[in-house]
Amino acid sequence: MSQAKPEQEREAWTSVSVPLASCGNQAGLDPAFSSSHECNEEATYRRGVSLMSLGFLGVFGGFQAAQGLQTSLNATLGGLNLTCLYGTFTLLCLVAPPLLSSLEKVLGMRLLLLLCSLPYVAMALSNVIPMPAEPSSMWAVPMAMNVLVGVAAPLLWTSQNAYLSRCATHAAAVQAESAEALGHWRSTMTTRYNSLFFSIYMFSGLAGNVIASLILIALGDSQTAKNVLFVTLSLMSLCGALIFLAMPVVPDASASDAMQPSLSDTGHLAFTDAKTGLMIPLMVTNGMCLAAFFGDFQTDVTCPVAGPEYSGFVIATFFGVNSFVSFAWGKIIPGFMSRRTAYILTSGLIGVYLVVKLLWKAPQNWVLPEGSTTWERKEATGFGDICTIFALAAVFAGGDSFFEAGPPMTLQTFYAGTDKVVAAMANYKLWQSLGFAVQFFIGVALKDHPQVRGGLLLALLGLSLLCVMILDRCVASVDSGTSGRAIGGLTETPSSTA
Repeated sequence: MSQAKPEQEREAWTSVSVPLASCGNQAGLDPAFSSSHECNEEATYRRGVSLMSLGFLGVFGGFQAAQGLQTSLNATLGGLNLTCLYGTFTLLCLVAPPLLSSLEKVLGMRLLLLLCSLPYVAMALSNVIPMPAEPSSMWAVPMAMNVLVGVAAPLLWTSQNAYLSRCATHAAAVQAESAEALGHWRSTMTTRYNSLFFSIYMFSGLAGNVIASLILIALGDSQTAKNVLFVTLSLMSLCGALIFLAMPVVPDASASDAMQPSLSDTGHLAFTDAKTGLMIPLMVTNGMCLAAFFGDFQTDVTCPVAGPEYSGFVIATFFGVNSFVSFAWGKIIPGFMSRRTAYILTSGLIGVYLVVKLLWKAPQNWVLPEGSTTWERKEATGFGDICTIFALAAVFAGGDSFFEAGPPMTLQTFYAGTDKVVAAMANYKLWQSLGFAVQFFIGVALKDHPQVRGGLLLALLGLSLLCVMILDRCVASVDSGTSGRAIGGLTETPSSTA
């Protein structure tokens, strides 16, 4: 297997670099022209990732703020909406690869991203319809909107990861001076581009929450103010969706009419390839930790200690810190830190967040009366307690930043330039969204047992790190993708299109 690797790299390098004419010296061009040409090529792919990131910033800036406000206005309806969204999301990730392949041939990647974003716009806009506090047939409207988002989300996110992987693959071929250097540049470009994407995308939570807060402060809490707010948020999502049309077209280097994705590819890759299988615990844990932060942390810590009005600021802090740290990963990996070290460091940060939350006896300054949806203040909140809440949010954001960006950049390094990359990216969102859905259920079932919920997340965090270390040591390097050996019934599949 190790002897075949150089030959596979040479074939991959030739298949990408020669059609694009990205290696000027190979074609006998003037060195000065070659250098300028390569910079322009790489700039094209970087521009594509930047525009896609800005599109996601707009789409999710409006959607996430609307989703958060929807949940705060009616926790029961909000929980049902999230269940509809992530349940549908998880199931349809299985069909995303073949569906994406077929739809892209007809629509193209840019129009596909635009169309998949429209349910997010519709969901935000549907909130202008007043909803009764008690269960009603009117609840079917927001629930249907969230189901539509769940249908579109697998295609949107699989397209995002596939497009980013293509840009990284082509950019690596531009930068690599030989086939032997291709592996290094693939790892470097996937790290840079994922860091760029997540640093911009994570800013959406901060931007959306700030815009929502400013509108409510300026206009008050009337129904008219809420209508203005949700229309503004839907327009923000629509503007983001339109940005996708400006993205440059980037061909799929592994496209082959003879080998199109099938319905079984996603599951087959998860359970037969150790490179994907050993990443599953981390992807599930990431989804569960995120769901616990957006749900359990707010009801266990933020609201009882500081009051419900602080929830938006705490979540905005999470997104702001996450965006900054995501940007930093692109600067320090691989030059100053390996991905393996980043996985260890960020696991430690999330572990600290979970342990402190478990051990801290948070003061119950605010209480939620039985049968009520309105928190009532009992005592004044101490400044130190407020600082602790924001510090915990920042620590978790630092850890989560690489738990979100690390898996896609690792899987893209493993499968870049092959026909498995789309199935790998579908696996990433499938297991992450499954983690979301499972944690929402756990949050309800174990509502009165925060210690059990926290202990479960800690155990899964340890399992996730153990699996990543086994992957890195025994199967394939999480930094370079170089091969190791098979483990049990799972095999290490060479990075080729065969």
